[in-house]
Amino acid sequence: MNFRNGLPMASLDRYLHIIGIELLLILTIILPLIDRPPAKRVLSKLFLTVLGFMLAHFATHALPDKLASFIYSSQHAYHSLKSQAPHRT
Repeated sequence: MNFRNGLPMASLDRYLHIIGIELLLILTIILPLIDRPPAKRVLSKLFLTVLGFMLAHFATHALPDKLASFIYSSQHAYHSLKSQAPHRT
């Protein structure tokens, strides 16, 4: 954790979580109040887009090793690169 002036600083990742959750809450509150179909359709698509990004972001947190191995295994160029250094995390 980073500290500034003795206080913990929130990471960019935490800010993205907070903003995404707030957007979902705002859209959840506003959607039932809108009566016009075009506006409701736009807000519904926006809600699904934000939800999709939040789920994709969660998947990158929950499965980082599996996701990385899938990406690297699908590219032939990565197979030819062999590291001579010991594996470090």
